[in-house]
Amino acid sequence: FFLVVDHRRAATMGGASSKKAEMASENPATSNENLESYKLRHPGTCSGMFWRKDPRPDASSRKQKGGEDWPRNGSILNGMVHEIGSTKWLCVDSWKQNKGTMWYINCEGLWMPFEQNGLLLHRQK
Repeated sequence: FFLVVDHRRAATMGGASSKKAEMASENPATSNENLESYKLRHPGTCSGMFWRKDPRPDASSRKQKGGEDWPRNGSILNGMVHEIGSTKWLCVDSWKQNKGTMWYINCEGLWMPFEQNGLLLHRQK
């Protein structure tokens, strides 16, 4: 019995997606009034946050798209706010890395909590 591992695919497991990310040069939230924008700023010494899976109790284990990288402090995340239990979450539709010029758009399955040892997501105007 032999086990063959595709290392390219294995490198994308554990939260990241094998689906290819779509990119755009302009903020998609400006054309979608349902999306809210937040700046990620970890309250501790971390330089950013990794993506979370869908926290809803009835959620399926859906693959993530657009989360090949994790957002660093200063990244802008656009999405819809959800209150799940006593925790507030952002379901991310699009995002831009801190100091990046391109937006990851049409993201799927990327979630970020609003708090972790303090406020994590700060509303942008």
